[in-house]
Amino acid sequence: MIPPVETCYDILGIAPDATPDEIRAAYRKLAKQYHPDVNSDPDASERFIAIQQAYEVLIDPEARARYDLSLRQGGAGAAPRDPFRHRAAGAGGQTAWAPEFTWRAQAPGPGAGWPGTIAVLIVWGVAFILMLVLSLLLRAVIGGRRQ
Repeated sequence: MIPPVETCYDILGIAPDATPDEIRAAYRKLAKQYHPDVNSDPDASERFIAIQQAYEVLIDPEARARYDLSLRQGGAGAAPRDPFRHRAAGAGGQTAWAPEFTWRAQAPGPGAGWPGTIAVLIVWGVAFILMLVLSLLLRAVIGGRRQ
């Protein structure tokens, strides 16, 4: 059986209709309780990170609206992103692949590609050479007048 997903509201122990003041109060209380400098429990730092992430999502009105919408649409992204999720499986408990990773997000946008890059380099190279030539001519003209 899959354990139920803990929502940001569950992490902070607040109701979904909580006000920003209630969110701040719950965050401060839990942050004091689970801060790694105060709590020596080995899981305290992971819990503290989850508390911080839940607070960041719920305190921002736009992020909270997107989060609430995702909860209503079936819980996609119900919990804050777990920074340790990528270590959960594999040899030695670590893998290089994370479930939320996609190459499409890393792909460059539409553009000219290599020909465009080469054209830009050529234009900048010509501009640089022109600046050098102009500076040499300027020195020759100014230097000739001073003598």
